[in-house]
Amino acid sequence: MNRIFGRGKPKAPPPNLSDCISTVDARAESIEKKIGRLDAELLKYKDQLKKMREGPSKNMVKQKAMRVLKQKRM
Repeated sequence: MNRIFGRGKPKAPPPNLSDCISTVDARAESIEKKIGRLDAELLKYKDQLKKMREGPSKNMVKQKAMRVLKQKRM
């Protein structure tokens, strides 16, 4: 019968609870690092905006800051 239908692939064991917990913890750490990096970048842009006067260059910095805020929300 194996010649006709073939053999089934051996199934991998289901993940246990400790593996799931470790992957979730790793994701949380990576997200916290990302948020910290984006916060530092936002502070840099905020300080830069305080020192600038109105004009096209200030608008460019505002756009960069808004892009970073959108990344932080996601």
